[in-house]
Amino acid sequence: MSGSTGEAQAYGYRWIVLLVLTLAHSCHIMDRMVVSIVMEPVRHEFDLNDTQLGLISSLGYGLFYGAAVLPMGMLIDRTVRKNALAFILALWSGMTAVCGLATSWIMLLVSRCLVGLAESGGSPAGLSLLSDFFPPRERSTAVGLWYLSSAIGSIVTFIVGGMVAAAYGWRMAFLLAGVPGMIMAVVVFFVIREPVRGASDGTAAERAARPAPEKLGFARSLAEIGARPAAVHILLGVLLTAAAISSYSTWSISFLVRQHSLLLSQAGLTVGLTSGLLGALGGAFFGWLADRSSRRDPRANPWRSGMIAAGTSLAATFLGIASLLTPETVAALTLVACYAFFFNSYNGPANGLLLIVVPPQVRGFTIALLQLGATLLGFGVAPFIVGRLSDMIGGSNSLGWALSIMLLCHPLAALHFALAARHVRRTGTGRSDGSQDGLQAATA
Repeated sequence: MSGSTGEAQAYGYRWIVLLVLTLAHSCHIMDRMVVSIVMEPVRHEFDLNDTQLGLISSLGYGLFYGAAVLPMGMLIDRTVRKNALAFILALWSGMTAVCGLATSWIMLLVSRCLVGLAESGGSPAGLSLLSDFFPPRERSTAVGLWYLSSAIGSIVTFIVGGMVAAAYGWRMAFLLAGVPGMIMAVVVFFVIREPVRGASDGTAAERAARPAPEKLGFARSLAEIGARPAAVHILLGVLLTAAAISSYSTWSISFLVRQHSLLLSQAGLTVGLTSGLLGALGGAFFGWLADRSSRRDPRANPWRSGMIAAGTSLAATFLGIASLLTPETVAALTLVACYAFFFNSYNGPANGLLLIVVPPQVRGFTIALLQLGATLLGFGVAPFIVGRLSDMIGGSNSLGWALSIMLLCHPLAALHFALAARHVRRTGTGRSDGSQDGLQAATA
């Protein structure tokens, strides 16, 4: 059902919605990442090589996710989003539990593929809903806080999941990972009231005069995005960043176990605390900084968000590579923590800017397109390539060198974020034809 705009945007209620959406997406992160903490025991049980592990952890999941994400995004732009989110959340959580029942690596692979299929609608639904509860002047902050889900999911996965896997085995880790999502599916269904699309864009008078958002087809949705160079550059920047981050997240525990002789539980605790807590602080801080810096612009132009994303990407490059090539364990763990503070910091600024420059009727499709690329490249191909590179390089630190190569995606991402910022600053809009539909709302 659709609640009134005033009710849906009530100040206290929208923060409750943000909390619910953040916790729901935390389940997405847990169910996607739980495989990374059990890769070593799975490898030993099924006698797998790194290529097969990469197939289970990333490529199979990514291919099925990618096949479904664009249809899911178009569905999100046409249906009651909170109902869709509740359904797919229950579905992917159930399939995660099924992974714990696998009796062969092929069965585990098939189960992971089905998790990817169900999870493909999570981000499009969540961010589309969020953009209609928060106005542009607060959107980067809200997106940054929503991405705390990555931290929450990582902390629970790497710390709690790591301890469960060490004490009770990898199967129990999968089974327990599916429980929170089943609970949150019920919460999403009963707590969130569906908002009017575009309810937070523009002034009250502009919203009253605005016609109902048109439902666009695939080609027109792509054309709307393609007409906005800033959006294209942000998409490319996020895709490159996803390749670096997901590869690091997928293989970091195995790297610490192999290279620095940490126990599985110790490695899980280290990665969970650093990527979770410090990643959360970095993401929330830079999202807030992006909104604050945009409000200081005389035109309320949000171009600084792109530059903030570019700067944090460059910092992540040096810190991440250093953490992989430093032989001393204490120094390596310190650099892992520093890298964690910066690697998620692009989320609030970059995605907040993206949700400003694209119109409401294609936000679900835009996020779906972003997730398609991020999953295929970041959570599919990139970790698989790291596994192949590790096998090809060989030697005592082959995994560290393979990951270092992949982290070179960070400076390329920084370039695209900077180009997006340059375009928004110069034109005052996200469109190449100079129309003001994206940025008019940003000044409200």
